[in-house]
Amino acid sequence: MTEPLSLSVPHTDGPLALLRVEGELDLETAPALRSRGLELVDTGRRHLVLDLAPVPFCDSSGLNAFINLLRYAGERDGSLTLAAPPHSLSRLLDLTGVGRLIPVHASADDALAAVRAGLGRTAPEAPGE
Repeated sequence: MTEPLSLSVPHTDGPLALLRVEGELDLETAPALRSRGLELVDTGRRHLVLDLAPVPFCDSSGLNAFINLLRYAGERDGSLTLAAPPHSLSRLLDLTGVGRLIPVHASADDALAAVRAGLGRTAPEAPGE
């Protein structure tokens, strides 16, 4: 049985959003991740960081959701970055080659810093900017 999926956005910063993914990514749950990511991009958060630390399982449906989000964001001059994938997911990213398509960082903080640097920004915007 699939562990329920929880998606939250604990951080936004201009065109950047951190989407925390908790639970299993499989045929049942990957569409929810894809939909939430597309929604964020459509509302101007075109640079997505997925915090995958609390993902105990990911199958090809989850990988497909990552690739779809990468393409969608890229078509809108955005990006997708993965943060803190557990060992089993890191291995899957490496074995499938998806880890060569999408930047992967050891932590959400590292991923956010890398995306900010790519945007030419070093610090989060103050509220209301």
